[in-house]
Amino acid sequence: MLYTDLIFIYAFLPITVLITMCDRSTEYKNLILVIASVFFFTWGKPLYICAVFLSAIPDWIFGFLAGSKSRSTKILGVLLSAILNGALFLIINYNFLFAGTPLTIENSILPVGMAFYTVRSASYVFDVALEKTKCEKNLFCFLTYMINYTLLLVGPFVRYGDIRNQIRFRIITGRKINDGITRFIVGLGKASVLAGALGYVKSVGLDVTDMTFFGAFLGMAAFVMQVYYLFSGYTDMAIGLGLLNGFSYSENFLPLRVKNGVTGAVFGFNHTLIKLVNDCLISPLSRSSVSACLATLACSVLMGLWYGFSKQFVLFGLYFGIIVIAETLFLKRLLNKLPRLICGIYTLVLIFFGWSLVYFGNLQDYQIWLSGLLFRGSGIISEALINEILAYCALLVFAVFMLTPFKDKLKSSINSAAAKSERAYACVRVLSTASLLAVLLMSTASRVVY
Repeated sequence: MLYTDLIFIYAFLPITVLITMCDRSTEYKNLILVIASVFFFTWGKPLYICAVFLSAIPDWIFGFLAGSKSRSTKILGVLLSAILNGALFLIINYNFLFAGTPLTIENSILPVGMAFYTVRSASYVFDVALEKTKCEKNLFCFLTYMINYTLLLVGPFVRYGDIRNQIRFRIITGRKINDGITRFIVGLGKASVLAGALGYVKSVGLDVTDMTFFGAFLGMAAFVMQVYYLFSGYTDMAIGLGLLNGFSYSENFLPLRVKNGVTGAVFGFNHTLIKLVNDCLISPLSRSSVSACLATLACSVLMGLWYGFSKQFVLFGLYFGIIVIAETLFLKRLLNKLPRLICGIYTLVLIFFGWSLVYFGNLQDYQIWLSGLLFRGSGIISEALINEILAYCALLVFAVFMLTPFKDKLKSSINSAAAKSERAYACVRVLSTASLLAVLLMSTASRVVY
């Protein structure tokens, strides 16, 4: 089951929320959440997928080792957890490596977002070892953290210390329900509607059999925005689902600030996961500037492989890792002296070419795309691309607006108006939802009429 499935939106989610509200105790809420999560993950899949979740029990035990006062016992707990979850990560996320062996698993039965499950389990043991959170003695509380359908897909990456107190006590208020529904709808719109429209423009624009200048440029820009809206949308949906279950999760995507350069964009994209990598790998290994650079480069490659197991993603990781290192060492001082417009162009251009590394499967297609950018393609713009732009004009304008600083100013004004009173809050929420529906209906209607 996925967050975008109709059975999830119109059946599973409302029924689960209503059942959760039947009792005010947190223990009851945790029980319903665990049962619902198991049902969510095993929907249409063999029940032996539940065996994967039983790996949480060894990590709960390893947490006791990591919480020991003995340094050697701490290290043992961390190593055992790393071995267990590393093996699960490879088997689950790169199962093609085990083709023809007893470890072969059909991709169709694997729950989406299991990469976050294995890393989340290891992060708990690591945080206990570093005394960033206390060892959890209650197994059911730990299972509430591990087997939680709101914490999968693409983030936010929630560490145990972030919600330890919320697992033991939380309440579901009318405001949380309202905010949760709104956030879920916004995320659904990003992931399904905006990303969908951008996907059509991307497919037509980056058609290597008819590569034009505007096709190469707008198609790649559409691809970059599509990736952002897919990740950001699923994150918004997860945060909304967390609110519906009484949880408050951290923001996972930080606004793009051009003065921060590419480094700001990298750390703002999937921020909670990047922060985990920084805390667990980069910071402990950064004994000097040289070791910090090497650790950053190695982690960049690992992050590239996280998103895809291919040479393109290795190049993708190296590309952004080198830029981050360069900005940290000397480019940052130069960027601070440049006008905001120049910084913005610099940042967007490097992001643009960075994501192009992962789109094309071979060098020949990449060369065709570069030829299109250099006016050596089949023309300026294709008729098919013009049709797609006209069909999704309203959505494309809205998608671009949502990435500008004006969106943040508008959001700040709306929040200020909503904070004046409960009545103002209700009015703002109703108007926001109505405006969102109007945009969606208008864009759908324009596509049908066209």
